[in-house]
Amino acid sequence: MNLAIWSGIASLGFACYQGQAPCSLHPDINTDKTTVSLDGGADDSVKQTRIGLGADWNKPLYDSDRFSINGRWEVSANEWHSTRKNPKNKSGWIIGLTPIFHYNWKLSGLTPYIEAGAGPHFISDITIENEYKSTQFQFGDILGIGFTTKHFEIGYRYLHISNANIELPNPGTDFHNLHIGYKF
Repeated sequence: MNLAIWSGIASLGFACYQGQAPCSLHPDINTDKTTVSLDGGADDSVKQTRIGLGADWNKPLYDSDRFSINGRWEVSANEWHSTRKNPKNKSGWIIGLTPIFHYNWKLSGLTPYIEAGAGPHFISDITIENEYKSTQFQFGDILGIGFTTKHFEIGYRYLHISNANIELPNPGTDFHNLHIGYKF
């Protein structure tokens, strides 16, 4: 969890230092480079499905012959449900907006990447299964690893949902997901 949070903060700090998206007043997105993604995973007895729509930033934060740091804004909608018999809350949804940073190693054909991001999320109820979250406003922290091609990305994505101690108690919910994306 801490690695996801600090990775997102460090990436955001680097972008702000560079004066580029997502820190600039202009969103600087390229609507010709979009990604639709589907994630599926679980946290013990809570299963979730996440659909995301992302638009790449126009310019990379860093670019060399072998490595680049790119990013995109991603809007997401999650549906979750509990597999327990009598939870306080059986199901719900989460919507969010997250700047996601992609660290890419440029190899021929298949490009490995690490991704990190953190953004505001809103949950349908202050209780996810049996965990009281204190507030419907939450943050979603993403840390992932995978491979990308010209049109596809596939990997593992960790999603942590908590309110960053804005209000207590602040139990976190962690989802381990298979991530599949189509870029067009």
